[in-house]
Amino acid sequence: MTAAVEIWYDPDPSSTIIAEDAVFVGSFFAIHDEEIEPKLHLQSPWLLRLELDRAKMIDRKLTMAYVAGRIAESFKTDLFVIWSEDDTEKLTIRMV
Repeated sequence: MTAAVEIWYDPDPSSTIIAEDAVFVGSFFAIHDEEIEPKLHLQSPWLLRLELDRAKMIDRKLTMAYVAGRIAESFKTDLFVIWSEDDTEKLTIRMV
């Protein structure tokens, strides 16, 4: 299911040093969220970045929201998870 797994040092969780992720990270934080923003300073500067295989996702009829949602649900408040949309070039999940 995964095409790549990477660990990155990306110190500001509300932006990114990873050019490929800039659009969806920026979009996520463009809308003010009163639950998330006060906790951003608690996030680790290290993130786990997954790139998913589009063909396998389509074969299994999975969406990014479903996969990332299951990951987030499994870790509750211990992990901060954001993801790209299903129609982006690379299907990416970021976990901090």
